[in-house]
Amino acid sequence: MEHTFKGKWISNETLAALTPRNVFHKQLDKVELDCSKYLNEHVLFRRKFNVDGAFSSAKIFISADDYYKLYINGRFVAQGPAPSYHFQYNYNEIDISAFLIKGENLIAVHTLYQGMINRVWQSGDFRHGFICDLDVDGTTVLCSDESFKVKNHEGFTAMGIVGYETQFLERYDSRSKDVGFEGVGFDDSAWKSAALCQNDDHVLVPQKSYMLDFERIGYVKATKDQNRILYDFGSNYVGYLSVKAHGKSGDVIVIRCAQEINEDGRLRYELRANCKYEEEWVLSGGDDTLDWYDYKSFRYAELETPESVVIDEVLFIARHYPFELKTKLKSAFAQNEDLKRVWELCVNTQKYGVQEVI
Repeated sequence: MEHTFKGKWISNETLAALTPRNVFHKQLDKVELDCSKYLNEHVLFRRKFNVDGAFSSAKIFISADDYYKLYINGRFVAQGPAPSYHFQYNYNEIDISAFLIKGENLIAVHTLYQGMINRVWQSGDFRHGFICDLDVDGTTVLCSDESFKVKNHEGFTAMGIVGYETQFLERYDSRSKDVGFEGVGFDDSAWKSAALCQNDDHVLVPQKSYMLDFERIGYVKATKDQNRILYDFGSNYVGYLSVKAHGKSGDVIVIRCAQEINEDGRLRYELRANCKYEEEWVLSGGDDTLDWYDYKSFRYAELETPESVVIDEVLFIARHYPFELKTKLKSAFAQNEDLKRVWELCVNTQKYGVQEVI
């Protein structure tokens, strides 16, 4: 059954007042639409709520345009929705029973309005917002409205555009006051109240695909060359680089990602897909964690660090739809190393290469 939302689409004051615009056109037609004003907007939401007494089940119905990452009581829950058009826009239904506690709880949501018109995001149309209903034992205990707090994340700045205007390179600053916004003890007293989206025209439908799964993948080899460390994860994956490090406040780690190594042994971080994957991470002086928002496809990651920086952990957080391999390579072929490599390439292409609406 489709869910009928009690919650309303909310955003910050500026984006909530925008009037949606038509971005549809024939593929080869030249269309002049100004996409310079609202770009790469990372909009955060927070709200405390109570769960009275014991409960047996809890679920959240949630969506955001362009995208959300959901946290409850400081723990990451899920992200979505798969991109879709506003006239048939996906929402997700998620079991959150394991994340709630009796008494006071916190929901925190990190949303993105990317702002460019491309084949990855449904954006550039002046539609941004977040909507949710949270039900406990069949009773709605929270829905999105002006009681949510809202603020733009100041820790994310763009370092350029890659692909075919499909992605912003990220400069993540761990010194930002917004780092850790998802935490229960975070101080949001200076945040503003969320605004109702004045011209919302989304028609919500349940997302037909499953929610994304995530894998923590360690590197198989690390090679140090002066102030550069090259990490090889053994295969191409799709997802996020996760790094824990500490150093001096203001120390900058340059991060480069690639799918290939050049003949001279250096990273080919200028990909064949028109992407130059070179980004920066600014440390706070404490124990920091890299928090990329957008995902990439890569096998290798290189960290160029000042002498004062210590790298504590490096992981690949791979994302993909739930995947179950129901066949195997015939034993007669399994002895052939070349065929095994082709087989593994085909399997991994299906598992990791299928992202969102593809």
